[in-house]
Amino acid sequence: MTIITTAPVSTTPARVHWAEVDDDLWVAHIGGAFGGSIDSAGGRHVARDPFGRDRGEFDTFDEARRHLEAFLAHPAMSRRLQAPSVAHD
Repeated sequence: MTIITTAPVSTTPARVHWAEVDDDLWVAHIGGAFGGSIDSAGGRHVARDPFGRDRGEFDTFDEARRHLEAFLAHPAMSRRLQAPSVAHD
């Protein structure tokens, strides 16, 4: 008989921290990793994922933020954005 177990997966998404790095440019950080950005110009807010791909254009910053945070919370993304492990001697 073969028993297959899966590795534990955290169902709690990491907290997204936002920082305004320039006028109308915000970046997201998750556990020290770059999580994407929101660029605001002309009353529009463009969300980009950590790979630089456009995730959408929104009327408000909050809409763009919620959309990008939902994208980052997806299990496929949360595995990519885990904080790096540190080796101990």
